[in-house]
Amino acid sequence: MPYSEGAQAALVQWANTFPLDKKADSISDFLDGHLLSQVLRDLDPSFDSNTSEGELYDVYKGITRLVYRECPGLIRQTKLADIRPRAREAQPEAISKLLAVLFAIAMLGSNNERYVTRITRDITDKTNLMQLQRVTQDMKAAMDEAEAQDLEEAAEVGQESHDADLAMEADNIRLRSDLDKKGKLLADMETRLGHLQESYDDLKEEVVRKGRELEAFHSAQDGAGKEVIRSLELKLREQDELIANQEAQAEDDRITKERLMSEVSALKVKTQKLETLDDEVKELRFKNEELSRRANMVERYKQKLEAQSTLSKEMDNLLYEKEQMQRDLIEYEKVLKRNQALEQTNEQYASKLRDYELQYVELDAQRRALHDDTQQLRARLATLDAQRLSDERLISELQEQINSGSQPALSPDAGTAGFSLEEELEGAGGSAAPNPALEISRLKAENNLLRSGMGSASENARLRQELEEERRQRERIQGTYNDTFEKHQLAEAQISALIESSGEKLVEIVDEAMRLGLGRVLTQDYYHSEVLANLRIQIAQKTHELESEKRRLKEVQAQLADKDRELLSARTDLSAVAKDSVEALEELKSTDQLISGSIREELEAARQQLKNLGTDLEEQRNSLINALLEKDKLRKDLDEVKEGRQDGAEPTEVVQKLQDKVEKLRVRLKERTSQLEKSEQDKYDLQRKLKAAEGGEAAAAQKATSDQIIKNLQRENALIATAWYDLTSRIQSNHVVLQRRNEVPKSWLGKQRQMVNGQYPSLCPH
Repeated sequence: MPYSEGAQAALVQWANTFPLDKKADSISDFLDGHLLSQVLRDLDPSFDSNTSEGELYDVYKGITRLVYRECPGLIRQTKLADIRPRAREAQPEAISKLLAVLFAIAMLGSNNERYVTRITRDITDKTNLMQLQRVTQDMKAAMDEAEAQDLEEAAEVGQESHDADLAMEADNIRLRSDLDKKGKLLADMETRLGHLQESYDDLKEEVVRKGRELEAFHSAQDGAGKEVIRSLELKLREQDELIANQEAQAEDDRITKERLMSEVSALKVKTQKLETLDDEVKELRFKNEELSRRANMVERYKQKLEAQSTLSKEMDNLLYEKEQMQRDLIEYEKVLKRNQALEQTNEQYASKLRDYELQYVELDAQRRALHDDTQQLRARLATLDAQRLSDERLISELQEQINSGSQPALSPDAGTAGFSLEEELEGAGGSAAPNPALEISRLKAENNLLRSGMGSASENARLRQELEEERRQRERIQGTYNDTFEKHQLAEAQISALIESSGEKLVEIVDEAMRLGLGRVLTQDYYHSEVLANLRIQIAQKTHELESEKRRLKEVQAQLADKDRELLSARTDLSAVAKDSVEALEELKSTDQLISGSIREELEAARQQLKNLGTDLEEQRNSLINALLEKDKLRKDLDEVKEGRQDGAEPTEVVQKLQDKVEKLRVRLKERTSQLEKSEQDKYDLQRKLKAAEGGEAAAAQKATSDQIIKNLQRENALIATAWYDLTSRIQSNHVVLQRRNEVPKSWLGKQRQMVNGQYPSLCPH
């Protein structure tokens, strides 16, 4: 169970009581294992972290060894941390468990007085002390539970065969206990050896001192003290024997010490090997569990496979039948896809034609309705103008009558109106005298109402504006048509002059063509078509380059205008620095007006150009509709040809006409495609400029609409191209037969490529 934040804070405060490099603020400071190693080194001075498996894993192994030595019942709590070799950081829950284990070792180990004193001295917070006490109780309960479980496992192991892993762990624990006993025995032997060495030195000094006393005594009492001398010699021999025994004991102790030291070194090596083997045992145990799970899974799969063995033969038969059916299905799908593609093309083409026809009818109906509305409004406007003039004449006559006091004769046009007004005055009056001022104000109000025309003035203004816009568009389209017509006439005249050139002018034309870079010498037998084709290609290239330069010039001019505006603004700011606030404000205001006027002019020009492009696009759409209608007519002609062929007529001339129509339609389609691409590019540039100038949602919506229109036109072009390929394929398959030559393509795709490239094969009637 993970520890609470209060328990973690208490463990961090307890760890700060140790001599650390820096004080920790939270559990996250112990994740790398550095501060944790310092705490472990204070608890276990024999800890060494100089290995290649990472400091964190070394701390984990050191804590494990310390637990085996001090509190073996906490080994399960230590293993819950699960630190892997070469791990750089651990989870906060794992660090909390390791700190809790170290705290339990400090409180429940052999040297607990030192750490209890440190806690009572350094930690004064009662909340943290309560949390630490709770951690101690949890660890004590875990130790008791582990000891009880170990007793149960020991009883079970006594009845059953020992597991290899448990035996190795038991040997490891036994060797560690033997190592501790041998170490303690070695310490005792070293202490005894020290004491014996001190006794031996004292006895040597005593022998020397007694020898000196004996010599002095011999010199003093040479003959009188022989008995004393004998007794002293006897005592001296006893002491020599004691010294010899002690020296022998010291030698035995030294030999025992060396033997114990060798055993300690051997036990250390074995301990290291056992630690390595312990890690390997853990890894092997984990692998064994994984392999056991896999083996169980494989066994279950084998059982399922044996249970389903009766289906294997049927599966093989079904697979063979499936492969056979797949091959048949692939062939059928190829034929079906081709038929579906042809049917879909026809359906799309027919539906598109129907849509265009309906759209054309709707637009024509709308145009007629608008035309009728315009005529009605004009008639109403004329009626209202005539009525206004009549009312004005009537009002003037009434004013003259009131001023003069007499009643002159009314005009023939106003007689009826005056009579009705007189009757109204007589009926409304009675005995009361009429009020001329009231009648004049009423008539003026009626006159103003008639002049306003009940909102017809705004409608007339709108109609006049639309009429002016249509007039401008017509003039622009007429100018474009005139320019195109002049270029077309000039090109036809040049081509006619080039074709009609005789032999005497052929050399000059050839030289001129070579000077232009054709790179080939023409003779009288050479056809003029290649020269014309090369000239057309060069003209198209030069035209494309000219258009690119024009677009680049427009972009540079736009950039230059932006730079001029920026320069004007900078100059104004610079001059405004040296002037008064009022003059500077006026100058800045005038400069802003100039800049805004320039931007407004560019915006209006961009809008006008966009509107012109929309008109051009509508014209091209109408041309496309006409082309589709011609396609429909061509299809009808083709159906008539088929009917004539069924009747037995010779379709050669009709087929030739259809071929000519298809060629013309293909050329027109290419022209429309190039025009659409050019319009699309111009429209994209204008939309980009308009969006940069305007930058609003209206520009985005207009761009989305334009993109949708362009996509629809591209889809229509694709449908036209598909229909053209379909039509040429039908003509070729129904009415002509290709001559079988080596260079003639055999496949349908090769034939279509040859026809698209303009290399028509020689035809013969069926």
